[in-house]
This record gives sequence, C-alpha cells and structure tokens, in this order.
Amino acid sequence: MSTRRDMAVLRDRGFRRPARSARAAGDVRDSHGGRKLATGITIAAALVIAAHLVHAIALAPFYSPTVPGPWPAWIALGGVVGVGVIARFVSRQLPDWLYVVLLAGLAAPVWLDVSATAGLLHLGVTPTAAAAAGAVLMPVAAIRGSRIPLLVASVIAAILAVEAVVQLGTAGSYVVPGLAVAASAVVPTMLVMLALTGFRRLVGRELDLSLVQSTVGTLRSAVGMRASEELAQLDFDAETLLDDVGSGRIAIPVPPDAAERAGSLAARLRVRLIEGRTDTWLRHAVTESAYLSDRVTVDDPTGSAGLLSQSQRDGLLLALWLLVAEHPKGSGPPLGVQVTCREASDDTLAEPAFEMSIDVSGVSRRRVDPGTWDAIGSVGEHNVITGADGFRIDITCRVQPNAHGGGPSARGAARPRGTLNG
Repeated sequence: MSTRRDMAVLRDRGFRRPARSARAAGDVRDSHGGRKLATGITIAAALVIAAHLVHAIALAPFYSPTVPGPWPAWIALGGVVGVGVIARFVSRQLPDWLYVVLLAGLAAPVWLDVSATAGLLHLGVTPTAAAAAGAVLMPVAAIRGSRIPLLVASVIAAILAVEAVVQLGTAGSYVVPGLAVAASAVVPTMLVMLALTGFRRLVGRELDLSLVQSTVGTLRSAVGMRASEELAQLDFDAETLLDDVGSGRIAIPVPPDAAERAGSLAARLRVRLIEGRTDTWLRHAVTESAYLSDRVTVDDPTGSAGLLSQSQRDGLLLALWLLVAEHPKGSGPPLGVQVTCREASDDTLAEPAFEMSIDVSGVSRRRVDPGTWDAIGSVGEHNVITGADGFRIDITCRVQPNAHGGGPSARGAARPRGTLNG
C-alpha cells in the first residue's frame, strides 16, 4: 500500500525542472541575448527622451517670462535618472527599496511639468519632462520586469490625459496634441513589454528544447536528470539514517518515527527501480520539459521507444514539439497529445518493428506545421486518420535489434524554425 501511495505521489507531482537545467533556463535577462536586448531598449529610451528634450527647447519661448518653464522638471528628471544609473553601476542587483524610491521620485518631474504647463495648451505648450519620465521606464522594464513600470507609465499617461481634457474649453483642437503626448508616455513602455514577453517566450522554448535534447542520446533504459537528482537525495537520506543508527544517535530498537522514515525511503527506492525498467528517453524528455509535460502523455509499458535510433528519436521529439506549439481554437477542446507504443501486430515484417500512435486533440491536421510531417517521416512509415476534434498518426517504427541511441545529440532537431545565436 505504501509503494502504491508513493508511486501515485510521484506521478501526480507537477512539473519541476531539474536544478541543473533550471539554472541554465532561468538566467534569461543577463544571458542568452537578454543583455543585448536591454542595451537596445536603453538606446531607444535615450532617443525618445532626447526627442522630448528637443520639443521642450522648441516650446521654451511660449512660456511666461515670470516662470522658469520646463527646466525644473527636467532637472528633477535628470536627478532621478542619474541616481538610477549610478546605482546600476555600483550594484548589479538594484535593491528593492531603491527601486521603489526611484519610481516614487518620478512624481517630482511629473508634478513640476504639469504645474508649469497648466493652462498653456491653447498655445500648443504640452508637458515634455513628464512624457520623458514614461520613457525612462523602458530600460527599467527590461531590467526589473515590465508590470510595475507599465503601471507607473499608465498613471503618468492618465495624469497628462486629464490635464489635456480639462483644458478642452480653452484649448479646442489643441487637446489632440495633448492626448498624443499623454500616449507617448505609455506606448513605448507597452511596446517594450510586448517585446520582452515574446523574447522570453522564444528563448524559453529554445532553451527547453535544447535541455531536453540531452535525453535523446541515452540508452534504452536510463535515468533522467530529474530522476537522478531524486535518487541522489534518496541515497543521501538513507546514508544519513544509517549513520544515525550506527553512531547511536538513534537507539535500537528503532523508534516508530525512524522506522516509518526508513520504510518510506525503501518504498520510494522501489518505485524508482520499478519505473526504471520501462522508463525511456521519451518519458524523460516529456517529464523534464516545461512545454511537453502538461500536454503530452506517454503510454509505453514495454519501453519500445528506447529501441529507436538516434535519427528516429530526433524526429519524434521534434514532431512532438511542433505539435504542442500549435494553439487550439478557443471554443475547441484543449490541446493534448497521447503517444502510445505497442508491439507490432504484423508478423510478416522483414525487420523488427513496433507500432506507435500519436493521438492529437484540439488541433486540426491542416493547422499543423509542414515540418512535422518531415520529422514523423524520419521515425517510420505513417498513416494519418482525421477526426472531428483532431487526428491520429499511426507509425510503423522499424528498428535495428542491436541499435540504441547512445550517440551525440542530433544536429538539427533543436532548430525547427531557426537558431538562436548568442
């Protein structure tokens, strides 16, 4: 009963990337091209700020001689930016308290600029430093995440929009440029957010595929990265328990809590040994992938997928990747892929083979990437049967009895639509 319970716990556990690959996949901002993207965003922000500064210089003659004009707001904005740049050079990780202080400090240039331009919209005078404060948030979004900077930029844009609207009676058509300036405070940050979201999704998918690609080169029955880490932890726990008993820290006869702990460790070790008999590279690839684990299920009781050659494994992994990359229709069933491996029912085949079926639901055949069929063709002869909510691919996988995928990873499977060079 304990073994069944532990097996159920291991099966029901959600996706958890192995620690070794998690460290590689998590560092997107400072590597994998993220630093170059942040540099480009910073340059774009500098150009936007410079454009607002030129606009302020052009509007300077329209201010009343008795007021200092937009320059106090620009000085305050320069102070906030200067403190942020110095802090970034001094410490690679900007402290949270300083981050909050700098965001709050943007209120000073916004307030000074709105005060200086209030009632002057009929002359075409619009805020400049306040709009530039929104552009300052562009590199902040690339460094610290985009949600809070986008929220702050939206607040600045709302303030500038309200200032323009309340002058509708006197400004007339000049309200339109006022609203355009308000939009310029939030649109650049919004574009940065969209760019960062797409970039991180792209890099995350490519990294995940590259990390999972290591399972392709394993033997027929092998332990994946996640399982090896769990085995190492079980081994450490068992050694600690035995050392406690041997050194006398745990008395003999063993107390009930220690006995229960030993029984749990033994049950978990048995679970891993039993699963290891039929666990193949395919099951490990699906389990250790953030994109495949919740969409693909594998039913391979005899471990037949381990008989595939290197090129067949590469093609199958790439095909699964392209299948789960499709987005199902909103009204249709969720995307799901069921991979089933069974022994061949046709005894007349000249070479050893087994049958594999890939049942896809939530996506129609015509929406599948054409490269999927080339990848499946490298696995074996296949036949496609279409249905109402999806389709099924029946593949006859011919294998060589003495062949196993122990070589290096394939050169092209991780690059279905282009390669990230970094």
